[in-house]
Amino acid sequence: YYKENLELLEESGAELVFFSPLRDQKIPENISGLIFGGGYPELNCKELSENNSMRRSVKDAIRSGMPCLAECGGFMYLHDTLAIDDKHTYPMVGVIPGKAFPTAKLQRFGYVRLYAKENNLLCNKNEELLAHEFHYWDSENCGSGFKAVKESSGKQWDCVHSKENMYAGFPHLYFYANLSAALRFVEACHKYGGNNDI
Repeated sequence: YYKENLELLEESGAELVFFSPLRDQKIPENISGLIFGGGYPELNCKELSENNSMRRSVKDAIRSGMPCLAECGGFMYLHDTLAIDDKHTYPMVGVIPGKAFPTAKLQRFGYVRLYAKENNLLCNKNEELLAHEFHYWDSENCGSGFKAVKESSGKQWDCVHSKENMYAGFPHLYFYANLSAALRFVEACHKYGGNNDI
């Protein structure tokens, strides 16, 4: 997590409530939004998989409309399954259909501009977000809510699952480069739960 991202959310009126998908049995009571940042879920995939009550709690919350921001490792956690090799695949939350899996090299590495193809949790159609990607993993289902453009090379690709209550994909966001997206996320949480706990 970028410390500045969390600080900006707090400055925007959010109260952050921390929990562990590994150790806690379910998401905290009375929250109105979820953030799953980058990381290495593959290092704890057995424990994440075995925490059935947490996986069910996260899935139920997102399906109920709770706003969710999931980047990179957090995006992988939301998949149906996470494979760590050809022989070992573990069930995950099950919000994103398909499997996340390892690759032999960095995938789509670098800074990108994301152009929204539809209205979503963080912005409206045709608006842009600044982001970057850094991951050795990939997905059978990277999403198509945004078009990513890598200005250094001109390469383009579709990415991110985006809905009214979701931003889930490999690109990492830095909120100070996307102030309106951060504010929009806090507002969506407030609208969902009547408070700003995330």
